[in-house]
Amino acid sequence: MNIPCQILPHESADGPGNMALDEALLDAVADDPRAAMLRTYQWSAPTLSLGYFQAVSGAETDPRWRGVPLVRRPTGGGAILHHHEVTYALVVPREHPLARRGAALYQAVHAALAELLRAHGVAARPRGGFPESGSRIHPFLCFTDQDPEDIIVDGVKIVGSAQRRSSGAVLQHGSLLLKRSDLTPELPGASDLARIPSDVHTWASLIHRQIPGSLGLLPEPRDVAPEIREHARRRAEEVYRNPAWTRKR
Repeated sequence: MNIPCQILPHESADGPGNMALDEALLDAVADDPRAAMLRTYQWSAPTLSLGYFQAVSGAETDPRWRGVPLVRRPTGGGAILHHHEVTYALVVPREHPLARRGAALYQAVHAALAELLRAHGVAARPRGGFPESGSRIHPFLCFTDQDPEDIIVDGVKIVGSAQRRSSGAVLQHGSLLLKRSDLTPELPGASDLARIPSDVHTWASLIHRQIPGSLGLLPEPRDVAPEIREHARRRAEEVYRNPAWTRKR
């Protein structure tokens, strides 16, 4: 299924702004499923994002997060420190073949990112293997967890993603770690593991070209529509800047 994919400009915003715009894109594609949407972005300050189901106490009891802005994502998974990274968000209509089974979209996007990294000299590959059966305790930080869909370099996770599914569309967003942060020295990025640049804008441009082509989407550069921007502004104020949302678990 070859459908248009609106390629939106790379932006920088705070945590609530970023999460609200991702949700607004999900709602826009659900309302009008004729096109997918892709954007990349960065964070105006180092920010800790909690997965939808995570307890806020995990952030509040660790002194290294004191003074770090906190936001709760609309997607699951572990907490992520957004610092030296590029973040992507892809929304596809629910009827797209890759959206019908959760793992298919993870695999397709991660395969595209791994191919992009390998083309630039990074020995990236999916972790692979089988998910562990039964329940297990997940670590607080997403990039210290292990999932078969992770993209790894020498066993080190450098790409992780999460999804939110609505009745009409699927949002998948994720992070490519580019460089180690002083707040998480245990987590190296791609430029720490290989001789590549860590410039966010360079990688954002590469991702804009790589993902649509690899997924059979037809890229169409667009600006964010004013009505989507306004919807995101309202969601940021009503939800993502609301302490009740951040502390809901």
